[in-house]
Amino acid sequence: MATKNTNEPTNSIAQNKLLLLSFVEGSCVMIAELAGGKMLAPFFGSSLYVWASTLAITLGALTIGYYIGGELSKQAQAKRNNTLFTIIAAAAALVIIMPLSANTIMSKAIEMPFLAGMIISQLFFLLPPILCMGIVSPMLIGLIGENNPSGKAAGLVYAVSTSGGVIATLITGFWLVPVAGIAIPCVVAGILLFALNLFILRPKKKTGAIAVIVLLIPSSFFIYNNRQDNTYKYDILYHSEGILGQIKVMDFEYRLRDKTFRTRSMLVNHIWQTWINSNDNDFSLLFYTRFSRALISTLPEGSNALLIGLGGGSVAKQLENKNINYDAVEIDGRLPELAEKYFGLKSAVANTTIDDGRHFINVCKKKYDLVIIDALLGDSVPSYLLSLECFNKIKDLLNPDGKIFIEFDGFEEGTNGMAQQLLLNTIQKSGLTCQTYATVRGSTKGDIMYIAGIGDNKNYDTAHVIADFFFPVSGQLSSFAIDLPNTTKDIITDDYPVVDFYIKDHVASFRQEYMIEYDKDFLMDNVPFFH
Repeated sequence: MATKNTNEPTNSIAQNKLLLLSFVEGSCVMIAELAGGKMLAPFFGSSLYVWASTLAITLGALTIGYYIGGELSKQAQAKRNNTLFTIIAAAAALVIIMPLSANTIMSKAIEMPFLAGMIISQLFFLLPPILCMGIVSPMLIGLIGENNPSGKAAGLVYAVSTSGGVIATLITGFWLVPVAGIAIPCVVAGILLFALNLFILRPKKKTGAIAVIVLLIPSSFFIYNNRQDNTYKYDILYHSEGILGQIKVMDFEYRLRDKTFRTRSMLVNHIWQTWINSNDNDFSLLFYTRFSRALISTLPEGSNALLIGLGGGSVAKQLENKNINYDAVEIDGRLPELAEKYFGLKSAVANTTIDDGRHFINVCKKKYDLVIIDALLGDSVPSYLLSLECFNKIKDLLNPDGKIFIEFDGFEEGTNGMAQQLLLNTIQKSGLTCQTYATVRGSTKGDIMYIAGIGDNKNYDTAHVIADFFFPVSGQLSSFAIDLPNTTKDIITDDYPVVDFYIKDHVASFRQEYMIEYDKDFLMDNVPFFH
């Protein structure tokens, strides 16, 4: 009697079709994870908390899914195929509706404490689709294992699924999200997954028809709710999603002391990055720019400055007005054009290098009279720009009387306040002298400015901070000097990027207060949180 060839397929579904399904399922997992993190940003920011939560929810959902999928793989083949079809159809529907469900859930969670609202939101809109997709891999392994050793089947499925995730991450992050936003990749991925599911698993006609109807319901809700409603208070001039963050430019009226005027702002993940008077590009509503202007005023025309972080260009505008030659470094390629189009800069595109600030500092050979680090934004503080190693590199870029200017968020004394002392310790450890200044005289609650140099030359101290109706405090720069509490001897290094730890309470309270003050107002005015 002839022996059976174990390599001949006994399953009615070809192995290559099942692997194709695995590839698309793996792609959908990463699209959902990436989109889920980006959807959180306008509501909860992009801090370490957010990405730690996103990774934990994703891995937890996959863990539960893998276990359930393993149990379901024990079913008889006919029933297993039908179950697999149903699970994939549910996953596809949940991915399609994720932009709508995320927006709805987070709009309700905005009243909750920061961490609780963030985690509960993801448990409802991110965990279900990824859990369903986690079920898929063990079930596909079971089907492919009918004709292959179990180890080979598992290796094939996980290799193909992971390859799909890698490719989807690159395409989604570097192309789809910047071009089409967050919602469209979810819809496209969900529809593709469902179409392949229908074609490959070929359910009974009745089951397939029900699944199509179930898929159309979330799709129709998405199309209906994705319309951009008119806003009344905020006039949105620009909105785009990108791997480096969401950017909005909007005009709105602002009232202060019985005076109402039109303002324009650039928001990165719904945080005020730039805020100016719409009728006066030189007038910034961010306090620290009064201090950068004071320092810049002491530079002779034709001096050279390096600006790490362009944003909307308020500080770059001060350099242009003083005829200072400047090089700007900006990691987000969208910003130079926006700075020229909406915020009145003349040379942002020509003067800006699209690069990471630390990388530029590491490879730069030019000398500067002033280096400005303006890349700290709300709950996003890049420790690698504040480390000892970074300041040692910046020292090599300074002319003998060159200066460094850094604006740092103001914190109250305590654990958060230690971050301010950490930065001062680090600057001094690099051999630079440093003086700190506060927007609120004698208090660490306002913004803190650090001005550092190679020597003791403090001729800039006589520069004047000029008052205006928005910042009605004036005086010599030296009158704003402040001594920080000596709370720690630690420093920031590349191997010890401890800033995130010390400001963790600030990040949570900052977002909590921000959600109450601004996000609720955006929701009431129908401002879209993401596309």
